[in-house]
Amino acid sequence: MEISGINGNINKNTIENAKNKATDSDFEKSLQRAMDQKDEQQLKKVCKDFEGILLNMMYKEMKATVPKSGLLPNDMGNEIFESMLDDKLLEEASKG
Repeated sequence: MEISGINGNINKNTIENAKNKATDSDFEKSLQRAMDQKDEQQLKKVCKDFEGILLNMMYKEMKATVPKSGLLPNDMGNEIFESMLDDKLLEEASKG
């Protein structure tokens, strides 16, 4: 398999857009299914998922306004760690 054409710097926005599109589609299907079946528990779960999506969007926009400092290097490992930390923080916030 030839992989020499693969660039190590994957466009982060492309990945995020694909992830959000899949999430939006899944959310819409889940909401429609819960409403059709009149399932209160499923509807509550879908609403919590929607709250998580809103919190995620709001948090990303807020974080984008904070200037980056040069104290720590901004490498791929740091970005992955911050992304995982952000996901966990938002997951816990949407549970409350």
